[in-house]
Amino acid sequence: MTTLTINNYSIPYEERRSSRYRRITLSIFDDRVRISAPANVSLKQLNDLLASKQEWILKHWLAKQAALKPPAKYIDGEYFLYRGNRIELKLKRHTGKMMRVCLEEQLLVVNLPQDLPQQDAELNIKTALISWYKAQARKVLKERLDWHAKQMQVSYKDFRLKDQKTSWGSCSSKGNINLNWRIIMAPDTAIDYIIIHELAHLTYLNHSKQFWQRVEDYMRDYTVWKLWFKTNGQKLRL
Repeated sequence: MTTLTINNYSIPYEERRSSRYRRITLSIFDDRVRISAPANVSLKQLNDLLASKQEWILKHWLAKQAALKPPAKYIDGEYFLYRGNRIELKLKRHTGKMMRVCLEEQLLVVNLPQDLPQQDAELNIKTALISWYKAQARKVLKERLDWHAKQMQVSYKDFRLKDQKTSWGSCSSKGNINLNWRIIMAPDTAIDYIIIHELAHLTYLNHSKQFWQRVEDYMRDYTVWKLWFKTNGQKLRL
């Protein structure tokens, strides 16, 4: 079985051919994508179809994978990722009116208003956690972005946090750097890979051999972290 690579996601892929098949079909299973085709269909036709259906394939593959993983529970003892570490969620009630989130050693503490009804707690906790993660991402990613930009001797125009489902980062032709806030859940070196990748696009706005050489100049083991996102990207969610 081979793999399809779409937007940094590695998807197990298999091809089936038979004279019994009357047309080309794409099927999304829990563990793979399958393309079935008549025996006389050329490889170029299959590759062209896969290229044209990338967005559809990725959308349905991610939906399938998300359905397989039990949704997070916003209760004491649940674990969430932060900068590559598994952090235990701890809920506390307080007399104030505002929800507060803070990191205390290896605990992700959410302070809940004492009078917040239990039935409203879960949604409010999730919302508060997302806000906290985005705040941390804005600070940490900006610091890492500026540091690497200085090392690589490049300048970007603007930095924005994004909430994308299928991309960890992007660089526009105008020199704007966009980073997915969810990468703050990844290990620091994985974060650095995404940042170096996007900063390298300021020099080469493509994925040419020269582009990858520039990435390697600043991260010798970049292939390890490129693979890490393909393997672990689905874990970076709340």
